[in-house]
Amino acid sequence: MTKSDTGLSGLKVIDLGLGMAPALVAKFLREGGADITRLEPPAGDPFYEVYPAYEVWRRGSTILRESEGPSLDTLLATADVCLVGGEDYPGVARRQNAAALQSRHARLIVLDIEGYPTGSSHSGRPATDVLVQARSGLSFEHYSRRPLLMSFEPSNYGAALHGLSGLFAALLQRESSGRGQVVATSLFEGALSWPLSLWCEAEKPTPASNFVMPKDPWPLIFKCADGVWIQVVLGSAGSKGRLYRILKVDDPTVDINDSGMPKPTADGKNFFGDIDVLAKHIANFQSAELIEAIWAAGLPAEPVLAPGGCWDDPQVEHNGIVVREPDGLRHIGHPVYGDASPAPRRDVRRDPPAPLSSVKVIDFGTYVAGPYSSALLSDLGADVVKVDSMTGDPNRSIFRSHTSVNRGKRAISIDLKLPEGLQIAQQLCVGADVVTNNFRPGVSARLGIDAKTLHALKPDLIVLESAAYGSTGPRAEGAGFDMCFQAWCGHDWRAGGVGNPPLWNRTTMVDFAAGLIGEVAVLQRLYQRARSGAGAAVGAGLLNASLFLLSELVQRSDGQFVGAASLNHERTGYHPAEQLYEAADGWLAVAARDAAMARRLLDVLNLGQRIAAPRDIWDVDVERRIADEIRKRPLAALVPALEAAMADCSPQGLSTAVQCYLCTIPDGAHPAIQTMLLAQIRAALVPGSSIDPQTIAQQSVCFRCLDGNQAAPQTLLLCNIVTALGG
Repeated sequence: MTKSDTGLSGLKVIDLGLGMAPALVAKFLREGGADITRLEPPAGDPFYEVYPAYEVWRRGSTILRESEGPSLDTLLATADVCLVGGEDYPGVARRQNAAALQSRHARLIVLDIEGYPTGSSHSGRPATDVLVQARSGLSFEHYSRRPLLMSFEPSNYGAALHGLSGLFAALLQRESSGRGQVVATSLFEGALSWPLSLWCEAEKPTPASNFVMPKDPWPLIFKCADGVWIQVVLGSAGSKGRLYRILKVDDPTVDINDSGMPKPTADGKNFFGDIDVLAKHIANFQSAELIEAIWAAGLPAEPVLAPGGCWDDPQVEHNGIVVREPDGLRHIGHPVYGDASPAPRRDVRRDPPAPLSSVKVIDFGTYVAGPYSSALLSDLGADVVKVDSMTGDPNRSIFRSHTSVNRGKRAISIDLKLPEGLQIAQQLCVGADVVTNNFRPGVSARLGIDAKTLHALKPDLIVLESAAYGSTGPRAEGAGFDMCFQAWCGHDWRAGGVGNPPLWNRTTMVDFAAGLIGEVAVLQRLYQRARSGAGAAVGAGLLNASLFLLSELVQRSDGQFVGAASLNHERTGYHPAEQLYEAADGWLAVAARDAAMARRLLDVLNLGQRIAAPRDIWDVDVERRIADEIRKRPLAALVPALEAAMADCSPQGLSTAVQCYLCTIPDGAHPAIQTMLLAQIRAALVPGSSIDPQTIAQQSVCFRCLDGNQAAPQTLLLCNIVTALGG
């Protein structure tokens, strides 16, 4: 696939960030052509030892120590972007105040990735992924009676992608205003990127709006006769009927056209399908034979592989997302592909009230990933019109899933197979700036709304086509769903934990990652268009998104994969010093990230004399002994003792998770949070702005159902980014 110029050549970035999220932002910008200068702390950057891929993420940057070379202000005087913030590490302080930096350089855009939103109850506390998962309540979103550590660094990936979207929106806005600004997000808000269909409420609830995918899910992952686990998916037209025919299941109640769509009335075990029936019949097949038969029927299915197991697949190679360096090392590269469409430059609107307030989007997407991209564009001020078929989006039957990715849009149904329907659709597209869809390759061309056709009508359109496997390639026309890519790319293997069966993540994070990457791709091309006039055809499907969420993984020149490890057997963490533990009356998260802090953790638990091994070689026996000691003690005694010893920890339990959920709904019932939001907005707006912070606070956190029912404000998902760009 084509990785054409993305308009970032000449963009100068000064990188002061620490840890995974800012490193991924810098890598994305560098791969797009930006010039990165990295200033590391005087004593060095400890995250080279935390992430095996960290050195890869930093490749291509000019790396200096803060005491070397020109002063920071000298570097910033000619810079476009500065990255600050990130993860915490013992003894390494956050080094710069974003607002102070920006105030000294009028055109500078500062991306500040905080640990927690300024003004929140956790503001200023140490932030690592395990602590953020605990404090946000995210780790209680899989099982009903115990937490699970989500195994894809949700806070870091969420913060990186939201940071990129805010950064490109600010660059776009600077083209019209001439002013820089501070764009702020946080690891906490990054963690809230993923449970969108789980955490929402309706002002006027109905049984449909109250329904949420059950916890303790039984995904359709089954072991074949050869011991290989495979993931199958039901829900598309006729999928259950065709799968039962392939498996030779004799059930007269199942029609050949039965979709097998999950039913809210089903019990948790059989929500996705009849587990016992499917397991019994799938166990009779060899995995390769069965997958070929399922594919031949046009249905989705994939084997469960370890991370890196799909890297040599022809479709992955065709997508070009796995990069081989000259030294033989391989890693995940840029997830976006596309080509420019030459067009004359046009004048940009001066000082729009929001970054995308003059942008119109036509969304032909269905299900989750496609519509989510345009919903995020709506959050930034775009006018989005969703175009449905006459039968509607298949996802509409699942209220929360549909509403969470279609908020803030107008809607119209058009029969694109009729000449007059196509004419209406093309007229909408000609009047727009962005057109999106996530059809299988070839569908948009048959309908007459593909990039080539639309660019002939309007060359400067940005067309986002996010096909599951990619727009071209040997498997491009295959059916793809989140579940398949979690299995095939290695996420199920990671989440399963040592010695356990594979586990699917209930947040459907691949869907949402594809939507976020699609939004970033569109914003980047809108910025390029503002500078050059060029339109573009871009793509970022589920396969690339799923692999992007494994950017910690690298393959050394000897073939060994490192990074992206599996969870422990209990699925509570990767290392005994940084994981979830059960206390006598609840759960807590501990993050002792260096040797000294780990030793203090042992001392608090009276294990200092009994465990002599250094932190780097702690094993399952050390984990068991720590767990035994913590299990004896109540949280009220543990937390103060651990915090006093500077081994940062976070109490967690069902009640805490609920409280964290409530604090992310800034409506009238939560005045403290609303006050926090307004403070963030006022601090972020450019001095002298005429924007009303109260209006932005209301508009940036609410969403409206397509049928006109007002839904409750959802989360602080983009509050820092969206509101910070209001000026």
